Amino acid sequence: MDRSLREKISARSLRVGVVGLGYVGLPLATTFAEAGFQVTGIDIDQQKVDQANRGESYIPDISSGTLQALIDTKRLHFTNDYAALDDVDAISICVPTPLRKTRDPDISYIISAIQQVRAHLHPGQLIVLESTTYPGTTDEVVLPELESTGLKVGVDFFLAFSPERI
Repeated sequence: MDRSLREKISARSLRVGVVGLGYVGLPLATTFAEAGFQVTGIDIDQQKVDQANRGESYIPDISSGTLQALIDTKRLHFTNDYAALDDVDAISICVPTPLRKTRDPDISYIISAIQQVRAHLHPGQLIVLESTTYPGTTDEVVLPELESTGLKVGVDFFLAFSPERI
């Protein structure tokens, strides 16, 4: 199965989903689209989705012209409907992790996103957690939720953590 993902990456036929369209997610979605991939950006904030679909950037690092050009080529579109994950091969989760008063990350956004991903998880997918979080979140929180589907990591789907970078 990993060969299939590699082949899709090489052929630029990999379909990418980016969950969370903030200061990391929108630039990441744009970068994937610029590299030739079909990208679906997903956010629960309908205002962000609508603004992005109009080609209006709300992130200083991404120009509206760049965003509009990628939308025009049909390589990039945005939605608030997690059902779009049914049609993607790789999912990057870039949701916020604000600090609590105790200075530890609030992972409620990660948990919510993973529950949505779980509902649309299918064999062959690559799931990448990019949200800033404490060590162990991928193995202790994300993995059990995804494997509760009956699918097994490394066999049926792939899971990785990538430290959030702008």
